[in-house]
Amino acid sequence: MKCFHCDEPARGVCSFCGRALCKEHMKKMPAILTIYVGEANTPKAVVVSDALFCGVCKPQPEPIEMPEIY
Repeated sequence: MKCFHCDEPARGVCSFCGRALCKEHMKKMPAILTIYVGEANTPKAVVVSDALFCGVCKPQPEPIEMPEIY
């Protein structure tokens, strides 16, 4: 695979969109793996603090409703 940005050999892929990334174009961003309700009904999240990020895609901060797939 080649880097989405520069066509150099890729070293990883964006955790959010799957674009291939070389070492120079890799960025890091927190990624939520799962959310659950903990003690006292407090929402908690399992997060990867430095997931690979391409810098191009725009992960949404809130879930998006998709009633058409129900």
